[in-house]
Amino acid sequence: MARDVQITIDCADPAKLAAFWAEALGYRVQGPPEGFDSWEQALTAMGVPPERHNDASAVVDPEGSGPRLFFQRVPESKRVKNRVHLDVR
Repeated sequence: MARDVQITIDCADPAKLAAFWAEALGYRVQGPPEGFDSWEQALTAMGVPPERHNDASAVVDPEGSGPRLFFQRVPESKRVKNRVHLDVR
């Protein structure tokens, strides 16, 4: 049975980290949902307040073979907690 794997990374600035890893891996920042020209437009339409627009970001392999990388904002700074985990769907 095939499984989709996503790598999830806790961080302070999801958009910045997503842009870095997209460049480093030759990935692209995942685009907004169909019908929206930007994530800002989509999130505003969904009722997400502007201060929460950078709570998450993701990058995807344009070839479709590599895992999706998902970056989520967390309030605490890194100390002991593991900041990366695998999500298997």
